Amino acid sequence: MSLAGITAAVTLDRSGPFALQGAQAAAGLEHWAEEAGVRLVVADDRGSRAAAVEAYATWVQQGVELLLGPYSSGLVRAVAPAVCGAGRLLWNHGGSADDLARPGLVSLPAPASTYFVGAVEEAAARRVDRLLVVQGRGPFARAVADGAVARASAAGLRAVEVAAGTLSAADVAGAAVLAAGRFEADVALVRRVRSWPRAPALLAAVAAGLPAFGEQLGDAAEGVLGPAQWWPSPRRPRVGPSGADFAARIRRRGGAEPSYVTAQAAAAGHLAHAAHLLDLTAAEVRRWTTSTLLGAFALDAGWRQVGHQVTTVRWRDGHMVPLSPRRQRP
Repeated sequence: MSLAGITAAVTLDRSGPFALQGAQAAAGLEHWAEEAGVRLVVADDRGSRAAAVEAYATWVQQGVELLLGPYSSGLVRAVAPAVCGAGRLLWNHGGSADDLARPGLVSLPAPASTYFVGAVEEAAARRVDRLLVVQGRGPFARAVADGAVARASAAGLRAVEVAAGTLSAADVAGAAVLAAGRFEADVALVRRVRSWPRAPALLAAVAAGLPAFGEQLGDAAEGVLGPAQWWPSPRRPRVGPSGADFAARIRRRGGAEPSYVTAQAAAAGHLAHAAHLLDLTAAEVRRWTTSTLLGAFALDAGWRQVGHQVTTVRWRDGHMVPLSPRRQRP
């Protein structure tokens, strides 16, 4: 194996529906590539499946050493057959829908079905017995919603999946409302709920795990819970820098607080590079148990991420803070 001239390639949305997350992921990968001495090629997929598939098919033919996945479960789902079907590893940082798992797809994020575990446990601890899960479009949103409903049922709570357009002020009074949609849809829903006379007993949104959520909503974000794939830790992982060191370096470069999208992209770069240097086969990667700045890494026999878990955060005074773990009710 040659260690000279390692190239990594990735498509990210720079001008389409996931441009915000694309820019955040690019920041993490660019920082990693600069520190690792890896040549990074970033192509704008514009949120288009066809554009992403074409780019990865070309890189497979060219023998690019490291193939990092696009952002969004839909795009990962589209490109995985071309990459993994060719016997190559695709290092997935940007897709968490449960149905993505397949041989060769190395996912770092925790599965979408686990996103609202903390929010459901908080609802149970507050003795809120009615949950309204507002499901957005697509398999990712469905996985988040189905996971929340299953968790609620296990905790003895009544949970109903509803469409955003059907939600009314009377519905949310005294209920826990969990928004499982795209960033813009979640922000719009929270803004609408905040305008109603009676507040829900608990409000959570997938989008609340991103700094931009508070930037757009201001005071309306206060108290909202959300899932974050990453919370910076000073603990040194086996691969790459600690989360705290990574956050400090990103702040020095651009001044902005890195989001979990930035961190999980950088973690994927570090992990892919380490596997390449160790010359690990796909079978060895599947059995690999290690850690990155994102947290623990382990895959089960079906290539589903089982080592890493999301952190539930709450917006307080304009900042995200980790929600203290609650003991589950019997």
